[in-house]
Amino acid sequence: MPNILNLKEKENKEQEDNKVQMQDQNSSSKNVMKKEKKQVKKPDSVEYGTKIHLEWTTPEFEYHNKSKNWFIITGIIAGILFLIAIFTKNFLFGLLIGISYFLITTYSMKKPDDIKVSIIPKGIKINKALYDFDNLRSFWIFYDPPKIRELSLRSKKMVMPYIKIPLGGQNPVEVRKVLIKYLPEKKHKESTIDNLARNLKF
Repeated sequence: MPNILNLKEKENKEQEDNKVQMQDQNSSSKNVMKKEKKQVKKPDSVEYGTKIHLEWTTPEFEYHNKSKNWFIITGIIAGILFLIAIFTKNFLFGLLIGISYFLITTYSMKKPDDIKVSIIPKGIKINKALYDFDNLRSFWIFYDPPKIRELSLRSKKMVMPYIKIPLGGQNPVEVRKVLIKYLPEKKHKESTIDNLARNLKF
């Protein structure tokens, strides 16, 4: 008789242990599922809105192959300006000429990277940077192929008043149709630096 009672107690203990193990497994699986839900991140398309009006890929600027004559002429101009600075004892101007010549020659050899431009309901994306329509005043399209294919955005920020975006092979009429819904179209003036850089094929 005592042996039978011991067997029953053992059986009851085993059943209780199994129940405890089942509860532990259920609680651990729930914790794993909660962690997985927390780790799920929304993609960029969800953050900025899934609708894309227009999208294109283009070099960030127009690249011109520089000949030896280009570097010689640039060096002569820089040398003359440097000599003028020495004769007038304007050493700060001479230093500025030297730094400018170094930066110009270095930048002139840099080849452009491709950028991805997207027009979405919230604004204009260039790669991962978003230019919100709320922070823009107006737009204008400079289009005189093959020299000029450019979208100009006027910003409300004083630090960077104009943002220039190459159109590449994108149809400017389609770009205008989309942007006119969000921004006023106002003629922008090209800066002297832009005209000079284009003429010099910088």
